[in-house]
Amino acid sequence: MVKLYLLAASAIATAFCCTAASVQATTLTMLPERTLECKLGRALNLDPSRNQSRDEIRYEGSYSFSIFLPSIPQRQSQPPDPTDAPEPVNPDTRILTDPAGLASDQNSNFNRIVDIWPERVEMARAISPTLSRLIIISDIDQQNRTANLFMAEAADAASMNMEKVFLGPCTFRIANLQK
Repeated sequence: MVKLYLLAASAIATAFCCTAASVQATTLTMLPERTLECKLGRALNLDPSRNQSRDEIRYEGSYSFSIFLPSIPQRQSQPPDPTDAPEPVNPDTRILTDPAGLASDQNSNFNRIVDIWPERVEMARAISPTLSRLIIISDIDQQNRTANLFMAEAADAASMNMEKVFLGPCTFRIANLQK
């Protein structure tokens, strides 16, 4: 079920809050450690039937949220299809701070991550037998060290809990590679 959520969430996040960042060529074989510090707001008027700009979306609140993405091998092939079995997930991937409890649930491990930095990062984890939490990091600007984060709960590929959709800008730090 999580597989279909990523496909739907990626499409929704791209349509409503994100534009595809251009993939930059790199000679690195490993992606660096990345720490994102975000300010999220709950989207009040997000309409899945419309292509809304960020300026059209009204927000409630300003919530601090940070996430850690560990160093992993840079992808050398196309991302897996959402219907494929998930690839192994580095257990060091984690939410660092979430003082408002936006992503608090019993499960702290991600079930599926498609990390194609600097284009986007798609993450999902089961939060109940019928719900998954989706996080999509996009609009990654390597030069300015900024990105956007989309987070939502989904019951299936066609529906999201619109009361729990959070969007917002992030800044990020990149650790130096040791190799």
